Order: sequence, then structure tokens, then C-alpha cells
Amino acid sequence: MKLVAIIVGCILAVVCILYIVSNAVPSWVEITTGSYTSTYGLWKICASSLGVTECVPLKCSTAIGDSSFCSRILAGRAFMTLACILSGITSICLFICAFIDEKTSRILLLIAKALVFICLIMGIISVAVGGSTIQTLSQDGVKCSLSAASVLGIVAIIINLVGAIASFFVKQSPK
Repeated sequence: MKLVAIIVGCILAVVCILYIVSNAVPSWVEITTGSYTSTYGLWKICASSLGVTECVPLKCSTAIGDSSFCSRILAGRAFMTLACILSGITSICLFICAFIDEKTSRILLLIAKALVFICLIMGIISVAVGGSTIQTLSQDGVKCSLSAASVLGIVAIIINLVGAIASFFVKQSPK
């Protein structure tokens, strides 16, 4: 049990790092028009033209025209932040399970197994909602594409799925 719990804990630590990087990198969606490139992240918007890049914080309020875009960004932020937090907590629970007595280990193991699936669901929702901003930005012939942060989020989801499946193999220590 100890070895499997440590391995799954390490997998989820990697997932946590990927979710955090995906949350922080300002490039979920990229729009390129001629020499002008703009990237939209969950927290920042960056514009590049002729080798000069400028980033500004993404502030969503009802005064800004497209509420659909802002709603998706805010939902993506919330779910991605939850995925970051839950994957870290799950990883810590699994590491603790590997090194404590059986009675407490049973409770923590059940919590960790539930959290790994909740984390997976949060990750899927956040990448789907954050990536769906491409629909609101792809209007009037503007060409958009998913960028680095969304790809990292997808990789994190795949690894999170592997960790969720592997969590079934973490058993309680025999008495």
C-alpha cells in the first residue's frame, strides 16, 4: 500500500503543478491577424505586434461588452483554481496515508480517493469552459486556436485520469 500510495501521490503532485502552470500562463487562446498576435489567458490578455508584447490583467465586469466571454473566463478561473487546490490536497493525503497507522489511514484513503475524482471533474470543466472562449472570440472571420495553457490543462487531465485509475489500487494496510 505504501508504495502505491506514494506513486499515486507523486502523480497527483505532477498534476497539481500542471494545473497551476495552466492556470497562470496567459495563453489559453491565441488570435493571429497578420503581424498582430493576442493571447487570452484566465488572468491576463497579451498583445504582440512587431516583436513588442504587452500584457494587462483581464478584468471582467458587466460594463465590458461581451458578458459571455467574461462568464466563461470567470468559470474557467474558478474551476481551475479548485482543481489546483484539490490536486494538492489529494497528493498530501496520499503521502500521509503511506506513513500513518491503519485507523486514520482508512479515513484519509477514502477522502483521497474521492478527491482525486472531484479534482478530475474540476479539471475537465475548467479546460472545457476556458477553452470554449474560442467560440466567443472566433467571430467575424477571426481565426483562433488553443494555446499552451489549454494544452497543459489537457495533459493535466490525462495524467489526473491515470492517477484516478491508479488510486483504485491503493489498498489499506493489512492489520
